[in-house]
Amino acid sequence: MIACVLKSGGDYEPKHVYALQAQCAKFLPGEDFVCLTDMDLDCATIPLLNDWAGWWSKVELFRLPSALYMDLDTILVGDCLEILNAAKGHDFVILRDFYRGKTNPNAMQSSLMYWSKPHTELYDQFLDGDRYCEGGDQIYIEWALRDKKVTYWQDITKGIVSFKADVLTVGLKPNDKIVAFHGKPRPWEQTKVAYAMA
Repeated sequence: MIACVLKSGGDYEPKHVYALQAQCAKFLPGEDFVCLTDMDLDCATIPLLNDWAGWWSKVELFRLPSALYMDLDTILVGDCLEILNAAKGHDFVILRDFYRGKTNPNAMQSSLMYWSKPHTELYDQFLDGDRYCEGGDQIYIEWALRDKKVTYWQDITKGIVSFKADVLTVGLKPNDKIVAFHGKPRPWEQTKVAYAMA
């Protein structure tokens, strides 16, 4: 299952969910797609249970027993089945942070995640305590998974790149499959990587 999150009141709208859904249908055919949201959408949805601000709503993803998660500012540009298959068999897969990861190999970037078995403790611990922290959900995930076995996408597959750290410096390469934007600009604010809203 491919999952995303849309919390009302931010930069993202239903059209961005549909754009990601269309990309997934093209480059990950046959995979179910669902959005955790507090809005009415024209796709499969799971209601958010908590009124957590902004990116903190992503923590509700860990109610799901398994998923391939993508931020809404992700652009798929090629066949991603090999990337998904590389993750299968691993308990938890996440990006090594494109910047902090240069000095800390355990630094996490949460725009692309995969888990094959339940990790409800991440949701439960956040629900039970005041876990809001500077740096957002990915710093919380780093803390919550500090003693767990974590696999990094960069260690098991190729083709996942950062728009800011990679595409802006060397351009989009033929073997690139997934472009993570993680912040500004948003996909619709640039012209280097094709982005069409459904």
